[in-house]
Amino acid sequence: MVKTEPHLYKAFGSNRDNFANSLLMTRKMHGKKYSRYKQKEILAQKLSISFHPEDNDRLTYEQAYKIAEDFAREFFWSKGYEVLFAVHTDTAHTHVHFLVSNCNVKDGKSFRRGPAELKEMCRYFGEQCREYGLTHSYRDSYYVKDKDRERQNFAEYQMKKRDKLSFREEIKVLLRNAMNRPKNKTLQDVIDYAKKYYLMDVRLRGNTISYALKYRTDKKGKPMAVRESRLGARFTVAGITEYLKKKEKSRY
Repeated sequence: MVKTEPHLYKAFGSNRDNFANSLLMTRKMHGKKYSRYKQKEILAQKLSISFHPEDNDRLTYEQAYKIAEDFAREFFWSKGYEVLFAVHTDTAHTHVHFLVSNCNVKDGKSFRRGPAELKEMCRYFGEQCREYGLTHSYRDSYYVKDKDRERQNFAEYQMKKRDKLSFREEIKVLLRNAMNRPKNKTLQDVIDYAKKYYLMDVRLRGNTISYALKYRTDKKGKPMAVRESRLGARFTVAGITEYLKKKEKSRY
C-alpha cells in the first residue's frame, strides 16, 4: 500500500532514498558501530505530528508537507541531526512521520528529547496550526488555553460523521442549550436548568464540575459521567462563567 506521494517526503542532510546508508556513514565517521541484532543500538528515533480530521477541509497535503518541513528544520536539522519525513495520505487524519538520526553530524551525540523539548515542539506545532487556521489540531493543554475551542476525540468525530452523538457530545449539546437560554445568567442557573430539564446529574466541588446522565449507562449499568476537563475549556466552571458574561454583554 502506498502511504505517501513522491512530492510529500524529504530528507535533510542526506539523500531521501538512501537515508539508512547515510545514517550508517555518519555513525562510522564518529566511531560508532551499529548492529540490528543489538537492541540498545538505536539507528534513528521516530516521531510524528498529526492533524485532526475536523481540519481536513482546511488542510491540503502540500500544506502539511510545508508544516513538516519547517518543523524538521527547526528541531532536527538545525541542531545537526539528519531527518527523513513523509506525509501519510492513507488515513482519515493527515499525519507526518519523522525518522531522526540518533547520531549528530557535528559531534556524534545521541538524539535526546525530554519534557521541555517535547513541550516546545507542541508549542511550535500549535503556532503552525493556528497560522493555518487548524483550530482542532493543537492541544490546548500543551499550547494555549482557548475557551472558544471544544475538545473532540477521533471516536467522537467518527460518530458525528454517522449522525450519532457520543456521550460527551450529548453532554455538550445539552450544556450549550442551557448556556444559551436567555434567562440563564449564572453558573447556578445553567446547573439548575440542566438538572430540571435534562435530568443531568451535575456535581460542583469548588472550581471543579462533573456531569452525568442517568439514562446513559456503562456496561456495568452505572450512569456515565465525565469531568469538565474531558469536555474542553468551554465547559469548565471558568469557561461557562466567562461565556455567560460575554453573552450578557452582547445583549447591550
